Amino acid sequence: MKINNNCKLSLNNVFSYDISSCHYEIIKKLSLNLSEIDETNKKERNIKIGLMMKDNPILSMILRNTTNSIIDEYLLRNNIQNENIILRQYDGIIISRRLKDINSCSLKLELKAIFQNFIISINRQQYLAFDGRDTIIKGVPYRYKEMDNMLNNVAKINLANKYTIFKTLEKYKNEILYSNNPNLYCIPTSDEKYNIFLKKYGQATISKNMIKFLDLEDIDRKRYFDFYIKPFTESIVLEFI
Repeated sequence: MKINNNCKLSLNNVFSYDISSCHYEIIKKLSLNLSEIDETNKKERNIKIGLMMKDNPILSMILRNTTNSIIDEYLLRNNIQNENIILRQYDGIIISRRLKDINSCSLKLELKAIFQNFIISINRQQYLAFDGRDTIIKGVPYRYKEMDNMLNNVAKINLANKYTIFKTLEKYKNEILYSNNPNLYCIPTSDEKYNIFLKKYGQATISKNMIKFLDLEDIDRKRYFDFYIKPFTESIVLEFI
């Protein structure tokens, strides 16, 4: 994932577009045999098309080049500048301007989501996107439910009021640094095992039954904040100071 270095780190009203069933639609226009592919079964469809591409490098090249050209054409027709492009994906784009023309090319570019908030991490390797109902979290490793809930709160922060922003950020920071919920610090691995980070001993692995015996004062809570939350709060602060 390569987020544009020229766009702002914290944005409102961000638009996500992609080409629906991209490879399938291109192959169909090439008049190739698709009789063995169920168009309605996305998973099966993608697997079979992937095998076709693996067995046919020329087809693979055509699909990739065609997809790239279609995206290029839409950007050109809509006069989308580099600073408007937040993230260019294989068969879609995330941009800060709404497209006026989404039908002029051989395949339609569909609007998938409008994000009220779009927060990019300070290193531009991760992002949080909130569409008014759901939050998308991308690029964050070692995710788990409790920390996703915290990231979801950050994604939904009211970016319209500067005073509210800093007050809310401080609240979320304190929730991690002083929480009495041990599950917030237990990163699931497998077989009901969890990784935790301790001040004196670093990373340790415990069983589910041991969680209730944790002394929260021994947990390196700042490490959790720095790893999961700070990359986004730093971006917000940088944009609003």
